[in-house]
Amino acid sequence: MMEKSLNMIRELISNPSKKIFVCIGNELRGDDEVGVYIGRRLKRTSLKDNVILAYNTPENHIQEILEKDVETVIFFDAVDVKASPGTIILQEIFPDKPSYISISTHSIPIETIVSIIQSLSGKRMRFYIVGVQAKNLDFGSKMSREVLYAAKTLTEIIKEDKVTS
Repeated sequence: MMEKSLNMIRELISNPSKKIFVCIGNELRGDDEVGVYIGRRLKRTSLKDNVILAYNTPENHIQEILEKDVETVIFFDAVDVKASPGTIILQEIFPDKPSYISISTHSIPIETIVSIIQSLSGKRMRFYIVGVQAKNLDFGSKMSREVLYAAKTLTEIIKEDKVTS
C-alpha cells in the first residue's frame, strides 16, 4: 500500500506541470510538524521558490498561491486515516467533494481552501494532499520515529525527482 503511494507521489512530482508545495503543521504538536519539516528541507533546495511554509494557517497563503500561477497545488500535512503511524497517503482533493481525511490542526478544512483558490484562480487547477499518518499530536512532544522516517523519505523522493517550476 505505502509503496503504491510512494510511486504515485513520484509520478505526481515528475509531472511537468507547474506546481507549488504548501507545507502545513504545528512544530509544537509532535507529528503535526511533519509538513513544516518537509517544507524546511525543500526550502534548502532549488525548489525553494515553490515552497510555502503555511504552518497551521494555510488560509493566510491563498493570495501567495494564486500569485505563483501554478497548475498543481500539493499540500503536505499530518493526517488521520486510521493507518499505522508513518503511513504516507496521496489523495487528490476536489473543491466540491469531501476527502474524508481528518486534518486536525487548522480550523478551515483543506477542501474549503481548495474551493476558494479554485474559484479565485479562474483556471482549472489540480490539488493533492500528501499526508503522513500521525502517531502523537500532544503539545510539546517531538515527532515520532515513524513520522520522521516518512518525512525524510518524502523529502528525498521530491529532491531526487525532476520538478518543473
